[in-house]
Amino acid sequence: MVITERFVKNCWYVAAWSHEVHDDRLFTRTLLGEPVLLFRTTDGGPVALADRCCHRHAPLSVGRKEGDCVRCMYHGLKYDHLGRCVEIPGQSAIPAKLQLKRYPVAERGRWVFVWMGEPDSADPSLLPDVSALHHPDWRMKPGYMHYKASYLLISDNLLDFSHLSYVHESTLGGTPAIAETRAKIEKIPRGVRLTRRIENTVPAPYHTQ
Repeated sequence: MVITERFVKNCWYVAAWSHEVHDDRLFTRTLLGEPVLLFRTTDGGPVALADRCCHRHAPLSVGRKEGDCVRCMYHGLKYDHLGRCVEIPGQSAIPAKLQLKRYPVAERGRWVFVWMGEPDSADPSLLPDVSALHHPDWRMKPGYMHYKASYLLISDNLLDFSHLSYVHESTLGGTPAIAETRAKIEKIPRGVRLTRRIENTVPAPYHTQ
């Protein structure tokens, strides 16, 4: 089966855990097929720029952070946190168009989000509620799950919990009632909602421990 990757651009994506983005070094992540450079300014604010020098497309993530700027270690071009080239060694004139793509970025809870679509469409009100990530009543451990599969298959998996009855029988499932219950699907702004009400059955093993 061949799956063509098609990405939704105008939405927020989690780019990193907050502790991964430091104020003294550079961090890179590929989002929607685009290499993105992440770092912090001296006031602690996160920055997201294209991880590719305008000159020869060398990755800036292997460059050098200088205050609120980053220097490409191929030919020495220096960019500020807005993505503008501010220095070219051996050249006084800097073309106005010589600047990096800059992504809207926001930090909520313990996550750094990057908006991958049209910058003017970036809306902080669309950021999800992640208060549980830092609430004292919740315990959590940061980490990742890496899949050697298309993200479309992962989305399909998370939208159809009927598999809990069998794949996760000893943890999240515990009853065939999950698969036997018809799901209610609703179209909502910017997505869909799937509801599956399971009544008059035993709780999942995960909830009884």
